[in-house]
Amino acid sequence: MYTKYKYGFLIVTSIIVMTSFYSFKNQSKEDVSTKPNIIYILADDLGYGDVNFDFQELNEFNNPYIKTPNLAALAHQSVVFTQHYASSPVCSPSRAGLLTGKVPNRVNIDLFISDKKDNDRIFLSGKEVTIAELVKEEGYSTAIFGKWHLNGADWNDPNSWTGKTGSFPKQQGFDYGMVTKENPHLTTDLDKNSQKNPGDFFDLDGNPLGVIKGYSSKIITDNALQWLSKTQEKSDPFFLFLSYDAVHEFISNPDEYNNMYKSGDPDKDQYYANVTYLDHQIGRLMKALDAMKLRENTIIFFSSDNGPEVWRTNSGSGRSFGTSYPLHGQKRQLFEGGIKVPGLVSWKDKISPRICDAPIVNYDVLPTICDIANVNLNSELKIDGVSIYQYLLNNSPIERKKPLYWQFEKRRQNWELMGEGYNQRYVGNKPLKEGIPPQVVIRQNNYVLHGYSDKLYSKPNSYKLYDIEKDPLMTKDLSTYKPSLFEELVSKLEDMYEDVNIDRVKSAQEMKMRFN
Repeated sequence: MYTKYKYGFLIVTSIIVMTSFYSFKNQSKEDVSTKPNIIYILADDLGYGDVNFDFQELNEFNNPYIKTPNLAALAHQSVVFTQHYASSPVCSPSRAGLLTGKVPNRVNIDLFISDKKDNDRIFLSGKEVTIAELVKEEGYSTAIFGKWHLNGADWNDPNSWTGKTGSFPKQQGFDYGMVTKENPHLTTDLDKNSQKNPGDFFDLDGNPLGVIKGYSSKIITDNALQWLSKTQEKSDPFFLFLSYDAVHEFISNPDEYNNMYKSGDPDKDQYYANVTYLDHQIGRLMKALDAMKLRENTIIFFSSDNGPEVWRTNSGSGRSFGTSYPLHGQKRQLFEGGIKVPGLVSWKDKISPRICDAPIVNYDVLPTICDIANVNLNSELKIDGVSIYQYLLNNSPIERKKPLYWQFEKRRQNWELMGEGYNQRYVGNKPLKEGIPPQVVIRQNNYVLHGYSDKLYSKPNSYKLYDIEKDPLMTKDLSTYKPSLFEELVSKLEDMYEDVNIDRVKSAQEMKMRFN
């Protein structure tokens, strides 16, 4: 039986010194062979309600229509976070937040990077330091397989790979792997390609790999397993970033998976099958780790980059049957359903399986992994996340000096909601004028403050306050009922907004200067 822990989450105003009791901190830098391997598995557009972890005691993660037996098995060996947030409601900024430990707006990535313009004016700057770069300094082998989506360069131009941006995987600390600019099937032939026989993978030196027969989730897994089998022979620990493109449109599956579902809607069946096919590949990874005897010394993270795509919001989303149930909102929205995603962490025999209600965000991953790998973080990096490693090991409270923060200024939309329960989803071809999402959100304990402005990159001029625990659908504005708390949070939001956007402007100027 799982134990369910309530908020191990504190906001403090003084500097926090976290006592380190675990053995990794006492090791010499030369003794890297005892450090754990680290795997981060990232799904694409997988909604909060798109998994079935088979937890009878939870209202969440029990979609009866989708089969995810391998994720369920992993979840029962994990800390499962019911309040795990992405750092953005869209992909590029969310990935920037994950890899840098920063609010992604600081690095001037605040919208998905278009792969059709090929102008590379928005990118993850080479001056930013990623998880891969940090653990590599501590003796880790580093690899990425799958989606990158952190620059808009012309990947078919070899000069781009050694160009001005420094925004390619090898320049950001990854030594091995195969990657796609956006999705394997979206880069050069948006209207025709799918996850079947993708043709847009590159090695990390910029060499195109051509059309690869098969389906992208299996191709990514196959190549990761080949790399793992070679890495197993070495004494170095590894950091593996598995960045799947599933379940992002356009989807495609082997027939045996499509045939698992008979809802009466073939598009919905294919979406569900895509989730199950991804689940199968994760199961293959777990079996391989067991066979290689790596599981006991490997810590595994799993999450999604943002909430589920909105059905029929564009020509490529006709099979986007993901759901954020029981939350409000989906992708592109700073409502809960746009940023709250499934999340878990597993380390066999080291981390006690349990269910956690403490809110965390994906920019907590970098400081957590740095704790795991014995990396001393330079304060000049201006990391927004905090380490949750002590919580994972012994259930210590997660301590923060400031609230969680999100900012999403562009492409703010709302749509009509249809369906009930796990059939709930928003309809992209039925936009609404009312209920437009906020531009800025902070969360402190169980309170969420929404900030609204009439202009882009302008400090909010109106606010709404909600108790996310008592009012998860955010129907009652508490700003007049809790005036002192409201004033406190408005002040904190405005201070953070100013701080984040000073860095955003600096990053934008630095990007621009590279092309003058």
